[in-house]
Amino acid sequence: MASAEEFIWFEVVFALVVALVLFFIFYQNFSSIFPVGCDSNNGGLLYNQFTQARYGYPNKLEGTPLFRCYLTNACYDQATANQTCITNWCYYLNYVNGVGNQQAVQSCIANPPAKVLQNCAVISPSNTAALMSCSQSTIVADNSTNIEDCNLNVPTCIQGDAPWCPPCVGQ
Repeated sequence: MASAEEFIWFEVVFALVVALVLFFIFYQNFSSIFPVGCDSNNGGLLYNQFTQARYGYPNKLEGTPLFRCYLTNACYDQATANQTCITNWCYYLNYVNGVGNQQAVQSCIANPPAKVLQNCAVISPSNTAALMSCSQSTIVADNSTNIEDCNLNVPTCIQGDAPWCPPCVGQ
């Protein structure tokens, strides 16, 4: 006969399995169920705390480890990531829901304060501030320094070999 402790252990494991299965079933349409997650129907616009501050877009936490959305909305380019990070933080510190002081932003970008430099000290695809909207990017993913989709404005498409780059579609 099973003890109460073994029964509780079974319930916990069963609940975790059910939760994981449901998560993976709904992951592709996560944003339609919850107000966060990847949304492939937004024209390649990145929805996170930085675009919320700069443009007033809703914050769906895109670009965070759980909701990367690479190749759909969140793009990373190593060559421009540092400047992207500085720009995003300057808007974040001086704008709220798309309303703010453009002069303060430009001053911040020209001479970033210590807080911005500290927040941009580590530049990688996991730094949400270093990401840009794929629709704003003109760079095609061609190696591990670029993580993004095939830009519609670029006539040729080179498949990226970065961890999250699937084969280019429509080519």
